[in-house]
Amino acid sequence: MQRSAELQVKRRMAKRRDPRARFLGFTSRQWPFLYVLFGNWLFALLFFFGAKFLWHWQPQDWTVGDRLALVIKDAVFAVLPAVIGICIIAAQRLDPNMWVGRTIKPNSALDINTRFILNTFEQFMLYFIGNAGLALYCPLEEARTLIILTILFVLGRVLFWVGYHINPYVRAFGFGLTFYPTVVVYAWLILAMLFGIRVPL
Repeated sequence: MQRSAELQVKRRMAKRRDPRARFLGFTSRQWPFLYVLFGNWLFALLFFFGAKFLWHWQPQDWTVGDRLALVIKDAVFAVLPAVIGICIIAAQRLDPNMWVGRTIKPNSALDINTRFILNTFEQFMLYFIGNAGLALYCPLEEARTLIILTILFVLGRVLFWVGYHINPYVRAFGFGLTFYPTVVVYAWLILAMLFGIRVPL
């Protein structure tokens, strides 16, 4: 009787995968984030090309001044999540429950929002420089690309912020929506600036 009970326990243990076990070099804990990453790229591509297909807009003129104006207008919207976050942090700093002595309580809403602000400004600098470079090199008919990338950036920042408070998968998805389109923009710019190759946007 005892032996059959031991066999049942061993069978159950054999069915469970050790979280350190690797499949294609990834552990079972890493796979959900890889699915989020794949979903992120798929969503960004579908959103970008869907918006390009459905929305046909271009400015009347495309001088250096027009390009600069569009970049600044986009930047105003892109930095809004950070501005809202700073307003919320200013109010949270008045709450004594958010502090341990003179230090912010770890993993409190104030701590999370502060980290969100820091990450948003890091991402914003990359986005802004990439968007400015894109404005310099993209043709008139592709000007809407700057606006579509800005919408993706803002959506990504909001999801990242919400995910920071609620769910790490949402946070990873939001981070990807902000970061990976920016990486693609930099790759496009390197090809255009160094090799004169302009991939159609």
